[in-house]
Amino acid sequence: MPVLEPVPLPEYDGVTYISLRAFREKGPEQTIKDVKDFQSRETDIIICTYLKAGVHWLDEIITMLVNKTKTLASGTKGQRTLEGIPELSVLDSLPSPRILNTHLSFKYIPTKHVQNKGKIVHMIRNPKDICVSLYHHAKKDVVMNYDVPWEKYFENWMSGKVFYSSWYDYELGMEEASIQYPRMIYTCYYEDFKREPKNQIRKLADFLDINVSDQLLENITEETSFENMQSKKTDNTKFVNMKEAEGFIYRKGDIGDWKNHFTVNQNSRFDTQFKDRMKDSKYNITFE
Repeated sequence: MPVLEPVPLPEYDGVTYISLRAFREKGPEQTIKDVKDFQSRETDIIICTYLKAGVHWLDEIITMLVNKTKTLASGTKGQRTLEGIPELSVLDSLPSPRILNTHLSFKYIPTKHVQNKGKIVHMIRNPKDICVSLYHHAKKDVVMNYDVPWEKYFENWMSGKVFYSSWYDYELGMEEASIQYPRMIYTCYYEDFKREPKNQIRKLADFLDINVSDQLLENITEETSFENMQSKKTDNTKFVNMKEAEGFIYRKGDIGDWKNHFTVNQNSRFDTQFKDRMKDSKYNITFE
């Protein structure tokens, strides 16, 4: 497969997206329409997260739960990212239950999946850590084509001029959807999975109606630790021209890395904006 070169970032309805292969070949409007029209099966599981909120991690955990295997999958979540696939019919050959994923806002989730009340797993992460993680990722990934200084990037984040719309728009949209479809959407927290992975994986298995033995739970917890995935999983470097290969997908995964980047003034401004935008939210987000 040829590597992807940097190109102008696609935009649709005022939102900038990453120049994934589908966006390059079909354009953003057709790509998003195709995702909405995707023929979801009743058994499909769709992972919905904002960028850098743990989608790779969830994909590995859910894949191991569904297949009841104690080893990491050989593929990557990118092979099943809805907005990244030019021809979605390639997913027809996958056995059920298919484990799919997207960073698109809930309003673009496949219509049939919502009609079927198909399962959605939504992981939410401290937005300060997402802000920092996305900054480092964007500097290395040519499909983002976004190498700017931290100060400029921070201002773009504050004004919502980042990929896939602002974090606030995405998460408030997911929260509204979870209220409307309470048994369809399972919201979990990245930080909880870091602190108590075994307990959180069991809760996730319960939501997915999967019986998991104590031994398999131990295996999955160990195999999907950040350190193990960082050492064993291959970044998508063969598909894109990386500016730096090391730490592309699995850079740190830490809680609180934002403290190494935010100035006192930036932190104060972020807190003020967060308090205003999330004043009516019931999400339990803490900044450590």
